[in-house]
Amino acid sequence: MCPVRTLTWNEDHTVSIGVVATGKVIHVYSKVGDKVKNNHMLAKMHTHDVHDTKALLRSACAERDRATSALEQAKRNEERTRRLLQLKAVSTSQLEQAVLDRKTAETALRKANADVDKEIQHLTETLEIGAEDEEDPKHKHDEEEELVPIKSTADGIIVDRKITPGTVVTLGQEAFIVSDPASLWCIANFPEVSLSRIHVGAVVEIEVRAYPGRRFSGRITRLGETIDPNTRTLLVRADLNTQGVLKPEMLATIRLRLPAAPSLVVPESALQVVDGKTTVFVESAPGKFFPRSIEAQVINGRAVILAGLKEGERVAANGSYFLKGQLLREAGL
Repeated sequence: MCPVRTLTWNEDHTVSIGVVATGKVIHVYSKVGDKVKNNHMLAKMHTHDVHDTKALLRSACAERDRATSALEQAKRNEERTRRLLQLKAVSTSQLEQAVLDRKTAETALRKANADVDKEIQHLTETLEIGAEDEEDPKHKHDEEEELVPIKSTADGIIVDRKITPGTVVTLGQEAFIVSDPASLWCIANFPEVSLSRIHVGAVVEIEVRAYPGRRFSGRITRLGETIDPNTRTLLVRADLNTQGVLKPEMLATIRLRLPAAPSLVVPESALQVVDGKTTVFVESAPGKFFPRSIEAQVINGRAVILAGLKEGERVAANGSYFLKGQLLREAGL
């Protein structure tokens, strides 16, 4: 078993909820630990952007009305000029000018419509404020209706809240962090001898003190680039299935899930470290042993041989420490 530093939120399943305008927070409806759904109302804020956008929308609507009237007038003028030309009461150039005036009026109306659509889109899609009554001068505005909502963009649990009522916020500022509680990361240190068995996608199991005897599965998603020179371990990250009970910052232990195929196993006491390498003493003849470097993973007091030993070979168990001492004396160490 290898120690896990802590369990932490999986950033691939965590979203940051930012504000869409500069303003002041008025209401906050959610707190850390609350479960939320996508589009759930988290807070509301006041921003001058609403008033500015509505003013621009009213101006754009007025310009659209003016452009609509101008186009109708240009069409009537064009039609009248065509009739007068048939009566030879006007020149061809005057008709050409009337056609040009009508086309110019059409362009102006298209621009006016685009300006109206732009302000409506900003008001309804970005600020999420209704724009239906902006053309009605008799409509009385409710201040509550002009508050900009801050909504969750994903299902999950609120793991951080950075605003309170009265907080002044700026465009893009982070307000909440929402994370999927079904997925956590664990960061673990695996011994160097395990490298041949570790790879992205490998299945792991963890155990935590809160649930003794219960195992939680996961898969390795990232391997470190270097070995720690002090601990001779590799940093490994794995995604876990929390089964709805694991929490961030839990301490745990982790191990690779061994294949179903039979494995070579020796007692942990057979392992010794010689010249920085995991070593066993293999019997070459009755009563005679020689050292051999191997790769092994210790699990519950037993050493699963990963490389360096064949089935049927005999190794020293309880006497391995004595053999190591003898080997070092012969080497003059």
